[in-house]
Amino acid sequence: MQFFDGCVLPYPSGQVSSSRFARDLQNLGFSGCVMCGTVPEEILYDVPVLTARYLTDIQPRLLSREIGRSAMEHDLVYVQAGDAGFNRTAIQTTGIHVLTDVQNTPKDGFDRYCAQLAAERGVAIDLSVRPLVELRDVARQKVIRKYEEIFTLQNRYEFPLVLSSHASEIWHLKSPREMIRLFSLVCDDEDLLRSSLGTVSQVKNWVGPVREV
Repeated sequence: MQFFDGCVLPYPSGQVSSSRFARDLQNLGFSGCVMCGTVPEEILYDVPVLTARYLTDIQPRLLSREIGRSAMEHDLVYVQAGDAGFNRTAIQTTGIHVLTDVQNTPKDGFDRYCAQLAAERGVAIDLSVRPLVELRDVARQKVIRKYEEIFTLQNRYEFPLVLSSHASEIWHLKSPREMIRLFSLVCDDEDLLRSSLGTVSQVKNWVGPVREV
């Protein structure tokens, strides 16, 4: 089974070079990763690397234009989630592969209609492990509840899930086993968690919802 870290943030977005991230991810047991941001093309990496443009604070009317620019330079396009209206528009915009930062959306920001659209269009929902590690008390409980809602909706609509570290420092990285253990706080389906660690390597050429056989 392939394990991909769905989002790492190398320099200049983070503090670590892309080559160092790739080497450490291989040592942790990953098969590959998605690097969000500018990634040197001339480097031979230790693991397969997909590149992604990470769109934040984009007005809905500008999504198509920005995606067109991204498609020429990157394998994938990630869009930062917002309220329900924005998310519905983003999911239905051709060229978007992953909706990320859903833990920061307002209440009902990712609702049943968003879930249905994501399943129909093969747009993956990215869940970051960092809030489960870094937040405490009420803030952490809010993220846990949000993730529980996402997993409940995924069980019903079967949209693709991506699990990621969102690492900008080496110490943010977690091994596949650690990520599964942390996400088991909100999901007891270990098979789903394992398969979600490989989803991003398939999502660009998505042909339908994930179904366990």
